[in-house]
Amino acid sequence: MVSVLQACAALTALEQGRFLHGYILRRGLDSILPVMSTLITIIHCNVELAERASKRLFELEPRNAGNYVLLADIYAEAKMWDEVKRVKKLLEARELQKVPGRSWIEVKRKIYSFISVDEFNPHMEQLHALLAELSTEMKDRGYKPQTKVVLYDLDEEEKERIVLRHSEKLAVAFGLINTKRGETIRISKNLRLCEDCHYVTKFISKFTNREILVRNVNRFHHFRDGVCPCGDCW
Repeated sequence: MVSVLQACAALTALEQGRFLHGYILRRGLDSILPVMSTLITIIHCNVELAERASKRLFELEPRNAGNYVLLADIYAEAKMWDEVKRVKKLLEARELQKVPGRSWIEVKRKIYSFISVDEFNPHMEQLHALLAELSTEMKDRGYKPQTKVVLYDLDEEEKERIVLRHSEKLAVAFGLINTKRGETIRISKNLRLCEDCHYVTKFISKFTNREILVRNVNRFHHFRDGVCPCGDCW
């Protein structure tokens, strides 16, 4: 069942995903954690279905803060800020800590780790400069930062600054600087990619003529020439 759900995600088959949601409930498969975790990645653009799946995930894994954060992400994408605040209060009431996003890249047999806020990383100034340059280039070509993924009600400029410094973007920038031209960049991430990171990585793969492989918590993404096989639904 998990492999079928992943196939739906890869093919952007949202209607099939909705059908499978009903099938899972009828067959009593909603008690299987991998099934529900995979399902919510497919139906995240449907708030009502995502709420139902999240409720079941909370029952299966009441101490997993990542499930709450995923639901908050879905609400933020829909600009349902009151619901975002409600989920945050749930996290606080249950004394759960959000797991910070972290990305890893291997360069010359050494593993480098990145988080969005890291004052002690000696590479940050250089990485921020490159990302700012790429962001300007992307905006000239029609890119609009997907600031809806930011779970705080801030002004647009601050939201843009936050999304530009997500850990995956930092790892990609590090790979561009420290690998040979044309070399494939391979990254791992402990959370699901946000919409903006996915879009930006597609652009970078095309603009720099690089293949970029990203393994996140749910699946692989293979970016090449501005395209990812997931079809922008993951």
